[in-house]
Amino acid sequence: MLKAIRDRIRAKFEDYTTTTIEIVASATIGLIVGAIILYMFGYDVIRCYSIVFTKGVRDINYLLTKASPIMMTGLAFTIPMIAGVFNIGGEGQLYVGALTSILVAYYTHNILLAATTGALAGAGIGALIALLKVYRGVNEVITAIMLNWTLYYIVLYLITNIYYDPTIPHQSIPVPEDARIGYIASPWGSIRATFFIGVVLALIAYYVLYYTKLGYLLRVSGLSPRSAKYAGFDPNKAIIYSMILGGAFAGIGGALLTLGYVPYIDTTMSIVFGQGFTGIGVALLGRNNPIGIIFSSIFFSVLIIGGQMMELLTGAPPELADVLTGVIVISLALPYAYRMMISYVRTRRMIQ
Repeated sequence: MLKAIRDRIRAKFEDYTTTTIEIVASATIGLIVGAIILYMFGYDVIRCYSIVFTKGVRDINYLLTKASPIMMTGLAFTIPMIAGVFNIGGEGQLYVGALTSILVAYYTHNILLAATTGALAGAGIGALIALLKVYRGVNEVITAIMLNWTLYYIVLYLITNIYYDPTIPHQSIPVPEDARIGYIASPWGSIRATFFIGVVLALIAYYVLYYTKLGYLLRVSGLSPRSAKYAGFDPNKAIIYSMILGGAFAGIGGALLTLGYVPYIDTTMSIVFGQGFTGIGVALLGRNNPIGIIFSSIFFSVLIIGGQMMELLTGAPPELADVLTGVIVISLALPYAYRMMISYVRTRRMIQ
């Protein structure tokens, strides 16, 4: 028994060591490539990196608030991915979650009800994608891409023509003051409670995935659908459950965004646009682990804010800041993304 424990500890140590080396090497490569790009465009590399990694953490409240919705959309990608489903529909699921939570909050002034209905709205979109895949054989990626743009224009139509604020027509009706998520005191000042809610939800997701029967079903089905069938599980149920959970988390991300940060959606959709796609990078950066996603969402938030400050202080174009952020994120996520895609392709071949 002691030998088994030692072997397990050794295996864990080797796994963590390999992951650490991989992350350090990837980060180094990303920073070097980013430095080369900055140098080629005539910018001071040291100054640019200094701005990104110091200004990005200057305002802790803003940093963590920005991290909250992408933490949720990261979970929206991770949970289905563990079950072998490629959910890129977090974008559309977040849209409906955000708008639904605004409407419910506006008419009921109830935060809990607004957040819950936002989650249910996202879960409904996730369920639709899963049902089309299971019962009609429609690829989830195609469905999600089409729904993302469909929901984008539906939400845009609704806030432009029906649910607009009469006093500010380019914005939707706002979340009332008494239905907004407040702040929590901390050693770093007042921080929006949305981040702490997000952390609690991420920990719940971790518990569900690794300590419940449902999580076991999702993981086994994702690793090997045939083995799941032999064990008496139905992989189709895993697809449906994972997409419902993933959609619910994306919907909650939309609710946290509007109930706790910006209490409306404007007609440019700038507040919600891109949050779901960013979650994919957050999930890959967090190694598809809910706890890792907590930290990767914060790191991603640092890069986003730091990139904005670099634009402001150096006069760099937004595209350059985006390229710099993208290079660092891709370098960190690529090794894991490669392994994940190989596993995904193998799983699909086993189903066929």
